[in-house]
Amino acid sequence: MNLRLTRAARPSTGDRSAALRARRPALLLSVAAAGALLVNVVTAGEPAAQAEPELASVSVAEQLGITEQAPHEESAVAAVDSLGVLAASRSERQAQQDAAVQAQAAADQAELDRRAAEEAARLAAEQEAARVAAEAEAARAAEAAAASARPGRGTSAAVAPAGSYQDYAMGKLGGSGSEFSCLEKLWGKESGWNPNAQNPSSTAYGIAQFLDSTWAGTGIAKTSDGYRQIDAGLIYIENRFGSPCGAWAHSQSKGWY
Repeated sequence: MNLRLTRAARPSTGDRSAALRARRPALLLSVAAAGALLVNVVTAGEPAAQAEPELASVSVAEQLGITEQAPHEESAVAAVDSLGVLAASRSERQAQQDAAVQAQAAADQAELDRRAAEEAARLAAEQEAARVAAEAEAARAAEAAAASARPGRGTSAAVAPAGSYQDYAMGKLGGSGSEFSCLEKLWGKESGWNPNAQNPSSTAYGIAQFLDSTWAGTGIAKTSDGYRQIDAGLIYIENRFGSPCGAWAHSQSKGWY
């Protein structure tokens, strides 16, 4: 065997190093490919939950804590605002209605108080008229008694009034034509100057058409005597209205006196 030839055929150390350096890139590429294949196999076999999470991008608004409202959230806010406005409007209307009811109740109460005061004044006037009439009747009785006791008169009865009722009333008024004119129209309307006139729907009776309660206020008992009715009527008119024309004006305004 030729040793020289054999040594010549074996590559030298330098040649092997060069060959290894030439094959190194290909080897590295093979190892990288095998590693990638292994990673893909392992990753595909793992559950999705165990996969490494990817980093999500964060906006500037989210970093500052500002979040955008979804469209349905904006609609909900608008609906709440509308409900608030509606509730306020209903409360305002209710307050207005309550105020109107209170105002009407106050007006009704004021009217009731006014009527009660007017009725109280009327009763007080009737009571005062009764007192005055009683005093007048007492004075008249005392005068009649004194007149009957005067010399030359003896115990003769008082002379009864004469003439028409209108003439008698005219004399009682002192001959005042204006006041008699009002009285004539007033009692002409009430009874036609009939001392027996009777209202079919009440106790109104006589020339002056007095109720039973009104008779009591004059101090003169209810009677069919027309002259005494005129006396009672004039007493009532003077105490209540001051004059026949005052009574006539009230009758024209209210329909009664």
